[in-house]
Amino acid sequence: MKTLALAGLSLALMSGTAIAQTVDWQAAARQDLQAIQTELRENHPALVVGGQEGAFNAQLQTGLTEAQGRIGDVRDALDYSYLMRGYARSLGDTNIWFEPNWQRAPLWDGVAWTNFTVGWRNGGYEVTWVKPGVRDLPPIGARLVSCDGVAAEQFARRRLDGWEGELDLEADRVMTAPYLFWDRGNPFIGGLPGECEFTVGRRNRDFRITSGFATEAERRTAWAATVYTPQTPLALESFPGGHWIHVHDLTQAGSEGFLAQIDAQLDAIRGGNVVIDLRGAMDGSPALGYSLANRLWGVDYRVAQQNISGEIVYRVSQDNRDFYADVLGRMQGDAAFAYNYPGSVRAMQELVTRFDEALAAGQRTFTQPIVPPIPAVEAASVEGTTAEGEETATGEAPPPVAPAAPTNPMRGNVVVLVDAGCRNACLDVVDMLVTLPNVRVAGTPTGADSIHFEIDRQPLPSGQGFLNYGIKTWLGRARPSNTPHTPVQGLAYAGNPVDDAAVRTWVQSLFGG
Repeated sequence: MKTLALAGLSLALMSGTAIAQTVDWQAAARQDLQAIQTELRENHPALVVGGQEGAFNAQLQTGLTEAQGRIGDVRDALDYSYLMRGYARSLGDTNIWFEPNWQRAPLWDGVAWTNFTVGWRNGGYEVTWVKPGVRDLPPIGARLVSCDGVAAEQFARRRLDGWEGELDLEADRVMTAPYLFWDRGNPFIGGLPGECEFTVGRRNRDFRITSGFATEAERRTAWAATVYTPQTPLALESFPGGHWIHVHDLTQAGSEGFLAQIDAQLDAIRGGNVVIDLRGAMDGSPALGYSLANRLWGVDYRVAQQNISGEIVYRVSQDNRDFYADVLGRMQGDAAFAYNYPGSVRAMQELVTRFDEALAAGQRTFTQPIVPPIPAVEAASVEGTTAEGEETATGEAPPPVAPAAPTNPMRGNVVVLVDAGCRNACLDVVDMLVTLPNVRVAGTPTGADSIHFEIDRQPLPSGQGFLNYGIKTWLGRARPSNTPHTPVQGLAYAGNPVDDAAVRTWVQSLFGG
């Protein structure tokens, strides 16, 4: 299987950044594992705030010891990458992750497989795709019982948990299920099984497992048959009684035309029911989501509904101070931003000053109250306008306006459709949307994130990867750390997630039609 993995590595790198063949991967792993521990120990807020300080400190060392014990099995870039990912995942914080220094492979990346793929369905692993023309494969719908005498759950945890995802999270079950019978080059989990038992209909059957190379086209087809894969990132369409707004990508690519469509049909959208479809929206920033909400509800009304509580705690360290100093430098270096948002620049200057004062005083932390959001500055790059509440370019505040209670312009009901692919920035968007009236979250559980946020991306000393982690903590966040958005009973979809027609019919039924 290792030969297959090496062949797959070569294929994967054809479209990515070339990796020097002279790298001593064991030395790189040894150096970078220690660097991860040191970086987190000196800068991560979980060591000084959040209530889990002792547990996090212990896991830093336990995880390091376990990872160091595997260094002897590292022979190439894939081995190195899996070892580093495993250590980062072992720390129990979804906002800590390792990123290799080469182009990210597609979700359906793999080397070899068993000519069939399984998905997470109804609390178990079921066959979702089989290679045409191959005999003696478990049929679509067959449910995994065991492999090589190991129960399905134990088998899945050995191959997936802590390597591809966190199996205690429903969303990670969904996103990692296809990999159960794929070889992705991980040397720490053993090879593919030799024989597996499946429930087929009303009886159990044993199937001898054979493996072979998997083409990219086959893997992509198998993935799309298993995990919802958006085909159109941004779109607006109508359905009887309302509008369906597709926001499957938050990177802002193509957002100007998309938002122009929203503007052109805004009155009609506000007058009926609305579906905001965030399935698969794992890339980008919250800016596009905020820009959409600002249009639908109006900035003043959206802001008035957001009841954000708690406080922000900053871990005081030189590295964390330098992170914000770099942000300040980029703000000041962007003439358009500095011109339009002098208040934001001043706030960042004040934050850097707080760090300098705390460092000089030997403080471990300092706190800031959470300021109720005004029209989000993060949406400015999409909106192309000055955020309300900012000073004008002359340094003068805008003239005061007599306050008036804003009203809700949305006359219909809103369903926010989510799935396992809604994670990262998508969670911030859902956090905001659920504060608005007549909004219901439907679908399947989202991914999760940590209360330790604002991600710092630090290069590791070998030059082969990066450590990403949050450097400040939101105490009192309404959604606890590592907790997904989970639709309540009646709004939870139990059907086939890739049957888009069935999903649409079900969602529209939620409006009583």
